[in-house]
Amino acid sequence: MNPTIKIIYAEKDNTLKSSTKGWVSSFQKFLGMMLYQTTGINHQIEMISDESDSFDVDNTQILIPILSPDFILSGQCLDRLEAFVQKYPQQYTHYLFKIYKTPLDFVDIPQNVRDLHGYNLFLTDQYGQAKEVEYFFSPEAEKSYWMKMVDLCYDINELVLVLSAQLSDKKKKETSVRKKVYLAETGYDLSSARNIVKRELIQHGFEVLPKNVLPSTLKELRKSIEEDLKQCDFSIHMMGSSYGNILPGTKDSVVDVQNEMAALRVQDEKAGDFHRLIWISPDLKHASERQKAFIHTIKRDANVSLGAEILQTSLEDFKNTLWNELMESNGLVDFNSLLSASSEGKPAVYCIFDQIDQKNVAPLLHSIAEKPFNLLFPSFKGDLLALRNEHVSFLKEMDAAIVYQKEVNEQWVHMKLLDLLKAPGLGRNKPLIGKLMVVAEEVHVNKELFERYDIEIINQNDKKAIDHFLQEVKNTFEKKAAVV
Repeated sequence: MNPTIKIIYAEKDNTLKSSTKGWVSSFQKFLGMMLYQTTGINHQIEMISDESDSFDVDNTQILIPILSPDFILSGQCLDRLEAFVQKYPQQYTHYLFKIYKTPLDFVDIPQNVRDLHGYNLFLTDQYGQAKEVEYFFSPEAEKSYWMKMVDLCYDINELVLVLSAQLSDKKKKETSVRKKVYLAETGYDLSSARNIVKRELIQHGFEVLPKNVLPSTLKELRKSIEEDLKQCDFSIHMMGSSYGNILPGTKDSVVDVQNEMAALRVQDEKAGDFHRLIWISPDLKHASERQKAFIHTIKRDANVSLGAEILQTSLEDFKNTLWNELMESNGLVDFNSLLSASSEGKPAVYCIFDQIDQKNVAPLLHSIAEKPFNLLFPSFKGDLLALRNEHVSFLKEMDAAIVYQKEVNEQWVHMKLLDLLKAPGLGRNKPLIGKLMVVAEEVHVNKELFERYDIEIINQNDKKAIDHFLQEVKNTFEKKAAVV
């Protein structure tokens, strides 16, 4: 049985100037669609506003509060949040996922959820001013809102795996072998790079710690880090120009303390086979004197870098080293290696379609397979994490992409087109030669909408146009290969 997900919110927050569908209603729709993409499961997601008559806390396993000024002013919302906390006094920190529709001052956040990790689903302009999302498919939203939605879905999936394991000994055994990795905090300049690495770790099947907001006092911080490190056999530390947040009453940053605690973990005789990877950004020209001294110590002091492999390379080279070490230890297939070995100098074309269109897309697949291309397409078989791993690897490796639509709905198409836009954030390091949308004759396409994704749309019966696209991909690929 799938866990029940409930969204509690203030009714005033379910408005949206740009659409007849409300903000929270849109969130519910996107969440359900993305959870299905992530887990293959249709989750029951119920919306409960402060104007709803009842809230069955006994039938709620996962709670998502939409925090906003109106939520804080609603006694009904706060009472329901408190009821959930009281029902799961030990586990609520794992069962609750707080969403920020708008920024809130720390003192305004309900005390029992202040220290929980939150998901900022608002936008921030170039001047640091926050604003609500009104157009969900705008370029701004694609860079922030949708990235946070992806993080939320993978974190919910982590919990679903745990809850499922409690109902099945077999699943419990499968879940227990998933490795935990400690991904240390970074300075502000590497926060985006850390999010990219975290996202890829989760997508490749690893559980990433720490999960909650870290304590602000040194004593509690050290205790929290120690408890998390005990669960891991690998830690990752990313060093940039910023020294990181200084702990009150000390001269040390969170980044520094995490590195120190990981070194102590190596010294622990009971730690077993514990490994560390320290990445130092090659661009340190804006680093503070304190940060330069810290990095110098890491490079020179064996005690500070104990048990660690230190790299000062590009982010992509660092990630390649990371996957080489983690993939093998977790027993996962490295699709990048397989694809590189089998491409034989041919352009890789990734044909993206849903299982419901498997028969409909067959003629298109056959026509591509007959040409000099390395054809990639989803298999729909195997573990969900392995399938996601495959999809992400294909997004990295492909030279061109074709998205197919006949029976599948428009929201699925949006998600796949967003995947193409997000591919660089997933670790793709080469330009995409071309992307194409192929639709069945009876499909009505809103062309203005797809202009946002900068993608050409062709009817599947227009074989001449499809062949022209493929020939252009082949010609461009061969020109690039000749230059290299």
